[in-house]
Amino acid sequence: MSENLPESKLRRTVVGGKTAANVSGKVLKYLAKKPFLKKEDQQRARASLEKDYAAEIFKGLVMLKGTALKIAQMLSFELDIVPPSIRKELEKSYNRVPPINRALVRKAIVNAFDQSPESTFGSFDYQAFAAASLGQVHKAEDANGNRLAVKVQYPGIGKTIQNDIQMVRSLTAPTPYARFVHPVLEEIEKRLMEEVDYLQEAENTAYFHQHLRLEGLVIPSVKQDLSTKTVLTTEYLDGISLDSWIATNPSQEERDRVAAILNEQFLFSLFELKRLHADPNPGNYLILDNNVVGLVDFGCVKRFSEEFIELYRQITRTLIKGNREDYFHYLRKMNVLRSKVDAETEDEIYQVFRKIRDWFKQLYEPDMFDFGLHSDFIAEGKQIMQETYPFRKYFQPNPEFVFLNRTHYGLFRIYEKLKARVKLKNLYEWG
Repeated sequence: MSENLPESKLRRTVVGGKTAANVSGKVLKYLAKKPFLKKEDQQRARASLEKDYAAEIFKGLVMLKGTALKIAQMLSFELDIVPPSIRKELEKSYNRVPPINRALVRKAIVNAFDQSPESTFGSFDYQAFAAASLGQVHKAEDANGNRLAVKVQYPGIGKTIQNDIQMVRSLTAPTPYARFVHPVLEEIEKRLMEEVDYLQEAENTAYFHQHLRLEGLVIPSVKQDLSTKTVLTTEYLDGISLDSWIATNPSQEERDRVAAILNEQFLFSLFELKRLHADPNPGNYLILDNNVVGLVDFGCVKRFSEEFIELYRQITRTLIKGNREDYFHYLRKMNVLRSKVDAETEDEIYQVFRKIRDWFKQLYEPDMFDFGLHSDFIAEGKQIMQETYPFRKYFQPNPEFVFLNRTHYGLFRIYEKLKARVKLKNLYEWG
């Protein structure tokens, strides 16, 4: 394990320090040549420096693995500051964390239950069949032969959260991203502290198992007597990951059905339950027999108030068919508009908003939006969003939207992978 996760504060500080030094070196190089550059060359050099900031910071977080890797993944979803090459590495990292060895797995089970895996379970497979940034999952059986999935938390992972959050704050402090990243980090820290408490995840899973009952969707039941703060046991769902299923070349109808189930569970969870499974990793969606979707890993769940849900409903309607007055009203109500904006600047911001609105409402105009025909939909949106950068000083992020946006656009990326046709116009948002 010591080779896979730099666990001690000292070792992680060394890695963080090296990353900080690389970032500082790039800043000094830019400052040294800045006086000799023309104004337009300075702007290009500054833009290049900002990309280098992100690249160095995210490379460092990937090296640290564990909670640092999880933070990097979350930030890459929420903030469009990650170069494509680094984003690809982050996407690869979701399911490529090296597993901990047999001895550490055994020790984790003994610490949790005061007895060996063989005594705790009817049978236990020491070879993990799934791995993530905070833990890994093993097959087991109970005394009656029922198949189980046992998630074992990496030793010491909880201790690194606050240190890694502070490290990211320090790394981003001298960059222009600090004002956007730091409020987001506060929300990420809250969710991570919940995610390393497997009793909290057990409660989340049991809640959704009981309340999120939709045709074509399965959520595993929790084995409470075999779950602790560091070990979570649920029934085993016999399916394959979404990516593996896509590789089998399913029909258009099958892909549309899976996307419809994912979209329905998102809408029902948000507007009816006011709780959201907020980790749209393709590995968390399993395809079972008859294209039933299994939803797993409820470590990251976001709860919303009735007031926020209503605000979100109104914002969505504004994005689709709102006018200038509505737009600025909700920007201020969301506490996103940071300071007073003069009339000329407000007009420039609104012109960008009109482009965003025209892009976004494409989703709701046809009866079924075809992500196969519009495979560049997300990329097109990101390109438009870049036009908001000159107005960054007027805005601040609303942390309530961190995991909502992450989940919503994470699902859009999955629909793009599926090349699915999805009915996105719904009664919750349109009434």
